[in-house]
Amino acid sequence: MALPLIYILLIFLGLAGGFAASWYSGYRVALGPEEEENDPVVIRRSYKWKVRSKEAWIIPASGFVWLLLGWLLLKDGVSASAVIKLSIYAPAATMLVGLSYVDIMIFEIPPLYDILIAVLGAFRLLTDLGHWYEYLIGGVLVSGIFLMIALLSKGKAMGGGDIKLTAAMGLLLGWKGIFLVMAIGSLMGAVIHGIIMMISKKEHVLAFGPYLAAAGVIVMCAGEWIVQLYMDYVNSVMK
Repeated sequence: MALPLIYILLIFLGLAGGFAASWYSGYRVALGPEEEENDPVVIRRSYKWKVRSKEAWIIPASGFVWLLLGWLLLKDGVSASAVIKLSIYAPAATMLVGLSYVDIMIFEIPPLYDILIAVLGAFRLLTDLGHWYEYLIGGVLVSGIFLMIALLSKGKAMGGGDIKLTAAMGLLLGWKGIFLVMAIGSLMGAVIHGIIMMISKKEHVLAFGPYLAAAGVIVMCAGEWIVQLYMDYVNSVMK
């Protein structure tokens, strides 16, 4: 299949997945935080997705990340390795976009997204069994750090949703990838959140999920290149 046709297919699949994520994310926002204990059945029956809904932006965003990942992973040729990565990373990217919206709106990351990303991570591990330990270490590395922060701060500095999300993403990306996610996400969160507070001159609760999600997409797109760039820099310094 010619690359232009593959890109068109990716856009279609990305938009379709984005619609599903948009509907579910909108429903989760309508349901509200878990502590509100709203009836899921009642909310699901009353919730109506509309083109003008706030969550509709998830659809084009999903189509864009599918196309971007497809271009970056397939530009050097359609190989089995690239297709496997794309088939795992692209749906995960859609879920990261969807959970970002929910976290921004109600400061909560739906467990379903964590579970689905973890399942994709398990598939990634099975496709790269020679490096299985990298994915298992990734599953506990950053999530373990975040868990320690949560325990030491008694839940004030880090939420359980971020811990579960980094565990799932670590299984998907491996320890190098999730470490990059932590570094990039923390930097983005500090800079962007700081700017928001400076402009508004008010304190705002930090929804860390969107920054982790954005960092996750960046790592999926250019993680290997960033790691190689860093290793080249370290080697040049040590010579």
